[in-house]
Parts: sequence; structure tokens; C-alpha cells
Amino acid sequence: MPPKGSKKAVTTKAATKAAKPAAEPAPTTPDAESGDENQAPSTPATKTKTPRKRGTPKVANKLATPASGAGPVDVTYENDSVLATPLPKAKGGGFGQTVKLSAAQPFELVASYMLDNGCQAIIIKPAAPFQFMKLPKDIRGRILRYNLAPKNADGVLLNKIDIVEKSGAIKAKDYAKEFKHRLAITILNKESAAEARQILYGFRLKFDNTMSLLQFMSSAGDEVRKAMCRVTIGNWVKGTAMASMTMLMDCTNLTSVVILAGVGTNSKPDKAAKVFFAEAGRFIQNLVTANGGRKEVVFEIITFGKHCFSIKDEDELEDWDDDQVNIFTSEVNAKLNAIDLPTWACMCGSQERGHSCGEVIALRARIEALRPLPRALPYLHKRVVALAMMG
Repeated sequence: MPPKGSKKAVTTKAATKAAKPAAEPAPTTPDAESGDENQAPSTPATKTKTPRKRGTPKVANKLATPASGAGPVDVTYENDSVLATPLPKAKGGGFGQTVKLSAAQPFELVASYMLDNGCQAIIIKPAAPFQFMKLPKDIRGRILRYNLAPKNADGVLLNKIDIVEKSGAIKAKDYAKEFKHRLAITILNKESAAEARQILYGFRLKFDNTMSLLQFMSSAGDEVRKAMCRVTIGNWVKGTAMASMTMLMDCTNLTSVVILAGVGTNSKPDKAAKVFFAEAGRFIQNLVTANGGRKEVVFEIITFGKHCFSIKDEDELEDWDDDQVNIFTSEVNAKLNAIDLPTWACMCGSQERGHSCGEVIALRARIEALRPLPRALPYLHKRVVALAMMG
């Protein structure tokens, strides 16, 4: 028989093997003095850096200046006293004072002078502005085109300026969104404003509807109207279409008018042509007159979007086909041919060549003033009008 303790000893040995080995102690660095090469190296202790105390920031005091002599440049000093403080010998000794000059506009240092009363004056003056207007005209144009070109948030150039009506106000909210100050060059002087106006309004202006166009044209001056070249109308609104197109007659340099939607919605070509000519007829006639009587110029300047015309077919709106669009243009041309249009007309409204616009306008004003005369006396009325025309 095996001894009584042999079984317990085996069990203890097995338990020892099954037990998880204890974590070995971290190696230590051998002591140089002990000379024991077999001793395990120890991990070096991490040194904790003591944070450096930052010095107290120096307070800048503004130099007192009489109200009558205050200038555009502010002068501040760092020390608590206006007196200069001794400098260390390592920096050459002597006395020093840290002075800071700051201004909203650029300036330059000119010189330092010794005055008769023992004071020393530092002379500064505003920096000379860049002589932009002395550049060649083509160089100025390149700068203006780059500066005024519409861009998106990523700086990619666009070909149009979106103009919308919001809360009764006209806004180009995405134009020059981050750099509003770049438009200041348009009011530098009259010459710069004229050059910038031609470039700015030479870009395509896209209005969300005829209401936006009407409000924009109501506030635009003659210079802006003459500079406008390309217009896009997002939606043709019946209530404001006639008034907005009538105002476009003052834009004598128009080369493109694009209407994207709303002209012939759920309408047949002949009916849509009749309504369109009633709303835009004066503008169309003005285009023909301004182009020497060429009636084909109408649909060279006025173009329509893909979804501008539609008709309901089995409860669904379908876009017109090419034949229906051709019928529409033919109907508009037929209405245009039925009107005896002058081949030429001045901006003042006169059709006589070699006239004086001032005299025509003054004559029209005198005739308008005589309109309230009673029509019961036709002979007297004609006589007074004739006298007005004689001067």
C-alpha cells in the first residue's frame, strides 16, 4: 500500500501545475557597483517634466493723445510707465521702451527727426495706394473679370448669378457670399464703376420668376439696364410677365432671354401663342425695330426651356413635341407680321433721323400737359397742340 500522504502529494503537485503562473517581476537594471552581470536589467524610470510657468502677459497701455491731435495710428507701450527702463548689459545696456504702432489702414515709416525743443519725432504717413487706374485697360479688365466672376463655395467659376425675391427684397444671396468687400472696386470712381458694370452685368442674370425680374428692373438704373446682356427667367408668371417684359425694352444690348418654364402649361400651341404675344408683344416688337426690322431675330434672342410647354394627355402633362413648338413660333410670327412695324426708332421714341432727343422729349412733355383740355373744343385743342409744337 502506498503511504497515506502520497495521494495528497500528487494532488498538490497537479494543482500547482494547473495554477496560473504568477506575473514575473519587472526586470531591474543591474547595479553598477555590484558587478553582477547576470542580474536582469531594470526599466528606467520615466522623468516627469515640470511645466514651465508662463510669464504674466504684458499689458499694453495707450499713449495719451490730445483730442485735437489724435491720428489714425494708435501708439501703445508695454511698461507701466512712459519712462524707459534700464536694459541688461548683455543687450548692450542703456534704456529701452517697447512701442507698438497699429492702424486700420496701411502706413509707412518716413524718418526720425530731432526737434529744436529737445524732442525727437518719428514721422509716419499713410502708405500710397496701388495705382490701379494707371494700368492698361485690358489688364484692368482681366483683374475685374477675375474679381467679379461668380463662384461657388469651392471657388469654381460659374456662368450665372442667381437673383431671387425674398420677403419683398431682391437678393443675390450666393454671389460674393464670403468676400463682400471685393465689390468695393465697383465704386472706386466713375471710370472704374463703368468698366466694372459692363463686366458684372455681362454675366448671365438668372431670376427665379418674372416677379423677381420686375422688382430688379424697377430699382435698376439706366446704366445697369444698358449693361445687361443675358437674362434667364425661371418661371413665367402671368400676373407680372407683361410688366417685366416691358421693362426689358430698356435693355438695348440684350443678346439672350431664356424662359425655362410656365409659358404654355397645359395649353395648345395656338392659344399659348396668343397669350404669350399679348404679354410679351411690345418687347418682341421692340426687338424687331432695334434690329432693323429683322423679324427672325425674335426667336434668336428668345429661347425656351425643355419644360416650358406642356399639354395634358390622359391626366398626365406631357411636353410638346417639335411640331407643336413650330406651330407656336409660327403663330407668334403671324401676329408679328400683322403689325406694321417701323424699321428704325430712336431710344427717345422718334422714328425720324437727324432729330434732337431733347427737343422730342420736351415736346412730348408739353403735349402731355395739354391732355386734360376738354375734348368738347376739338378745334381749340388742335390749335393749342400746334402752338406747342411750334415752340
